[in-house]
Amino acid sequence: MKKTIMVGLAVCMLLVGGLSNAGAVALVGQGSQWQYTTLNFDMWPSMNAGYNSVNWTQAPTWATGNAAFGNYTYQSTNWTAGTDLALLQNFTVSGSVIGTATLNVASDNGFIIFLNGQQIANKNAEYYTSYWEYSLPVSGSLFNNGLNEIAVLAEDHGGATCFDMQLTGDVRQNPVPVPATLVLLGSGLVGLAGIRRNKK
Repeated sequence: MKKTIMVGLAVCMLLVGGLSNAGAVALVGQGSQWQYTTLNFDMWPSMNAGYNSVNWTQAPTWATGNAAFGNYTYQSTNWTAGTDLALLQNFTVSGSVIGTATLNVASDNGFIIFLNGQQIANKNAEYYTSYWEYSLPVSGSLFNNGLNEIAVLAEDHGGATCFDMQLTGDVRQNPVPVPATLVLLGSGLVGLAGIRRNKK
C-alpha cells in the first residue's frame, strides 16, 4: 500500500512540475518574415516618431519579405535608398517571459522599436553595422500571454542600409489546472493512507 501511495504522489508531482518549465526561445528570429511598407514621413533627423505615427492596422501597401532588409543586391527585400520603412510582425508567447528578454539589432541607420505599442528601443548610428551591433534588455512584463506585436520604424537617408533583429527570452508555461481525475486519485490515496493508519 505504501508503495502505491508513493508512486501515485510521484506521478502527480511530475505532472504538475512539468507544466512550469522555462527555457530560452527565439520570439522573433533573425532573418524572419515581416510585413513592411514605406513611411509617408521622414524619420531623419529628429528620430522622435511615436507608435501612433503609423496606422499599423491599415498601412496602405503592406508587403511581406524576409529580413535582413537592405539596399544590397543579395538582400531578400528591396529597400529603396532614401526611404524609411515600417516593419510589423506578430508572434505568440505561450506563458510568461521570465526576467528580461534580449533584443539584438543590426542597423547602420536609425531605428525605433515598439513592443505591443510601447517603445523599447531608439538608436541611431551611421556608416556600417554588424551582427549584433546592439544588445538591449526588454522587461518580461511587457509581453502578453498570447499574441504580441513587434513594430519597427527603420530609417535610411542614404544608401546601402541594412536592418535585422532577433528577440529571445525565457518562457515559462502557465500552470494548467490538474484534471479532476488526478485530484480524485490523490484524494483516494490520501484516504486509503488514513484508513490504514487507523487500522494500525
